[in-house]
Amino acid sequence: MENLFRLMLLRPAIEQAPEQSSIGLEQESPYQDALRAAVVSGGGRPGIEAASAEFAASDDFVSGVLDTPLGDKLDELADRVDALEAAGEVPWSEVANAVEEVFGSPAADVVAGDAYQETVRRLRDSLIAIKVLQQLHSLPIERLTRQLRTAELIADVDRSAGPLAQRRRRSLELPVELELKSRLSTRDARKELEEQRKKLLDERRKRVDGLLTEHDVLRSAISELAGLESIHFRATELVASEPTRAPDVTVLTHAISSAARYTEVLREQHVKGVPRRDEERAEPLQLSTPYAELAQTLVRAPDVVLPVRAAFTPVALAEVGFVLKPSATDRLSQKTQAVLKRRGIDLGTTPLDKVTQRLQADLASTVDELEVVAGHPEKHSFVRFGDALISVKTPLTTGWGALGTGGILGIPYLPMNGSVPETKGTVAPAGVADLLLVKQQLTGYEAVDVAHIENVLKGELKSREHTRREESETITFVETETSTSEEHELESTDRFEMSREASETIKEDVALKAGLTISGSYGPTVEFAASAEGSFNRSKEEATKSATTFSQDVTERTSRKISERVLQRTTVRTLTETIEKNVHTLDNTTGTGHISGVYQWVNKVYQAQMYNYGLRMMFDFMIPEPAAFLVAAMNQAQNSALTLTKPPDFTLTPAQISESNYAYWVKVCGAGDVAPPPELFRTKSADFKGGGGDSKTNYNHSAQIAIDDGYRAVFGSVGRVWNVWESDASVDVVLGRRTQRMMGSQWLWTTTLDDERDSIPFALDSFHASQVAIAIEVKCQRTDRALDKWRLETHAKLLAAHKAQVADYEEKLAQLKLQAGVAIRGRNPAANQVTIRRELQKNCLSILTDQHFDLFDAVVDSAVNGLPQIDVSEAAAEGAYVRFFEQAFEWEHMSWVTYPYFWGSKDQWDERLGYDDPDPAFVDFLQAGYCRATVPVRPGFEGAVDHFLTFGEIWNGGALPTISSPLYLPIADELAARLDRPGDEVPQGDPWTVRVPTSLVKLRADDALPVWEQNEDGEWVEA
Repeated sequence: MENLFRLMLLRPAIEQAPEQSSIGLEQESPYQDALRAAVVSGGGRPGIEAASAEFAASDDFVSGVLDTPLGDKLDELADRVDALEAAGEVPWSEVANAVEEVFGSPAADVVAGDAYQETVRRLRDSLIAIKVLQQLHSLPIERLTRQLRTAELIADVDRSAGPLAQRRRRSLELPVELELKSRLSTRDARKELEEQRKKLLDERRKRVDGLLTEHDVLRSAISELAGLESIHFRATELVASEPTRAPDVTVLTHAISSAARYTEVLREQHVKGVPRRDEERAEPLQLSTPYAELAQTLVRAPDVVLPVRAAFTPVALAEVGFVLKPSATDRLSQKTQAVLKRRGIDLGTTPLDKVTQRLQADLASTVDELEVVAGHPEKHSFVRFGDALISVKTPLTTGWGALGTGGILGIPYLPMNGSVPETKGTVAPAGVADLLLVKQQLTGYEAVDVAHIENVLKGELKSREHTRREESETITFVETETSTSEEHELESTDRFEMSREASETIKEDVALKAGLTISGSYGPTVEFAASAEGSFNRSKEEATKSATTFSQDVTERTSRKISERVLQRTTVRTLTETIEKNVHTLDNTTGTGHISGVYQWVNKVYQAQMYNYGLRMMFDFMIPEPAAFLVAAMNQAQNSALTLTKPPDFTLTPAQISESNYAYWVKVCGAGDVAPPPELFRTKSADFKGGGGDSKTNYNHSAQIAIDDGYRAVFGSVGRVWNVWESDASVDVVLGRRTQRMMGSQWLWTTTLDDERDSIPFALDSFHASQVAIAIEVKCQRTDRALDKWRLETHAKLLAAHKAQVADYEEKLAQLKLQAGVAIRGRNPAANQVTIRRELQKNCLSILTDQHFDLFDAVVDSAVNGLPQIDVSEAAAEGAYVRFFEQAFEWEHMSWVTYPYFWGSKDQWDERLGYDDPDPAFVDFLQAGYCRATVPVRPGFEGAVDHFLTFGEIWNGGALPTISSPLYLPIADELAARLDRPGDEVPQGDPWTVRVPTSLVKLRADDALPVWEQNEDGEWVEA
């Protein structure tokens, strides 16, 4: 028979028949009581091992086959039964005779004896202790189990309970669920590390939340302070001043001087009018009076500078600085007041511009810390061009708060202490899988429907000539059988069309995920499981029916595909100079009647049969995001992957640009000419000085103070230093629409202003000041227009830089495509399959062993030269662990099916959909949200795997009998039953017939038209 195709039937194990139940090891004994107490008390492995070690040191422990009272006789009986089985089927009567010959008593008397009871009791407890204590694995547990089975066989003699072969190979059931954990478990250590990591993540999350809150509060506080009206600024109180009059001493001096002058003039006139007695007298007339002398002295005396310097009284900055009134605090929100209070800022004593500068500095520090802790996430995707793996990195502009996706400050590495992991996962066998092979045998050919009828009338001569020419021109067309007829000199058929088409049919099913997965060289895996309404413990016959149905469906659809292929004909006409002629002549000229030739199509008839080639214990794993590590590794593989940064979409509007986020966008867009935002406050100033005149000289000045575009004047101050002639000296000042007369000891005048823009005028005039110097300061606040202008300019520069980035990215991408040329995109799909298989194997082992390979470190750096070297003791411990798990499972026959991306982490959906590769199977794996992997256990390792899952340690002994929990016992019994069957193959189900159309035609022996009728089996056959 020819092999058609293989398949794996995954199904639950056959439920144990009541008459073939396992041998129970449970009994009332001090050892088992101690085991139960250790389990109930939560003592775990230490308590169970302590009880087992105490029993192993007692006299009841059986370490060898001759340690029990009936050990030698039980071995002798087992050998006799083996000999009887070798000769054929053994009746229970012959077993009874063998028991009587070996023990000298009937079976019932042997079972009732004290020696038998002691032997069975000690064997049961000893087998449990050997399984529990790893140091006892080297003891002959297989031979001791053989003795216990033989002892149970003696008890079965009188009952004649079922087939002898099956009773002799029954599995052994452990008395209690030990719930053992590993002696050296990484679970607790990993749990502790996870708790630490969770604590660090919580602290980081709280830190980010606190920074975000602080960021919002600071921005709000700055905005509130900047929005306060000028009426809330503290300014110098205006005091009215009386007009200035001349001092009394000046009036007296003027009067005396005027009287003296008047007297002198009168005297001169009087003298000139008197006749002179002596005309030659040259000296004038001298008047000597007290008033005249005083007047002459005052008139002739020069001006005198009075030694007057104004008093200086220090004034607190809170009284004259750019500060707010105490009432302004009430205008602020509670959050802003709390921000100021935490920083110890008193608005009544600290200038407003200093306050805002402090808050802006804190805001900038908060933004920097947010970038470090939270940062901005990046989206990664991969594209292949030729042999180059291109990692496309796209910054996400969602801002802060995507915890763990950005930032420089990461979670510190937390190392795990320990050696080889010995943890076991909570995994159970998914069932058993039958390796099935469908074979076919050609049983014959049969004629079917009419293909052509050739009619030759009486006396007719019909000749047909076939000419075949070949030319360089090729014309291809498709014609269907329904409208054409063909005759051929010779027809041939394809021998292996069923096998080839069956493989294609199965591949199509796998591609459609129609319940199938490829299982290495075992072919597709067909899963059989009960529905939700039915019981899970279905019979093997029903599972076999499912496999047979699948096999028949594949063969029937394959035959239909062959039919379709036959019915659709492709005709290729190639004309050449070579001419081949075939002449057919039908001569009925001398015939006595009409002739009809009936041609029929010919079908191949196959008989198909499904055979079972053995059982495998199967494990089923559900793996979340199976490619998570691979994707992360590809992200970090910068040495082997060319990284292109794809610019993010620039959807920012000018209004969305702020003092907090503009620096990030400058970095993302690569803009280099962006100016920082305008300051919230600016100071403009002017000065004047005058002096050098006499006491009658006053000084005045007027000018304009320019105000920067986008700012408004909100507060002004005028400072004055001087020397004065008189105590009534003063300086009148005008600043904008504010005026003040500064007198006496008033050194500084402050005032609110009226939001003047572009410029603000100032003027001054001094009175009785010998020297004067004036300093003027104007505080200007940023307007909304200035901030909007900066936003527009910044947005334009960012947009231009972004366009340049996009153009550069597209140019680099085009160059890579051009360099790739016609090269094959992506890796070899076979290499991708190896990568997928290794990733799944790693994940399956993590689930199976409940560890993540943190303890595998058998290569360390040398203390002498720092080069890597083997840690011999660690390698010895790890080697046995690695060897067991690599050999115990047939990883090469692992099958899997991936499930869509939406079963994975939602925040990774868009990133997973961005993965691209020419290999669609690899893309499915990279995008998978979950993956179901089915792994068969290598034949012969079933007991060792079960021991690991039950006791949490690998089996280090020899042959291992089935001593397990009820979960595994049905599987073990079915495997044992399969091993007892002779031959390599066992037929499954009934054979079925497959008919395959061919392109052959057959001429009937007569000219009668065929007729079909139904036979006893319901098949239509030609009559």
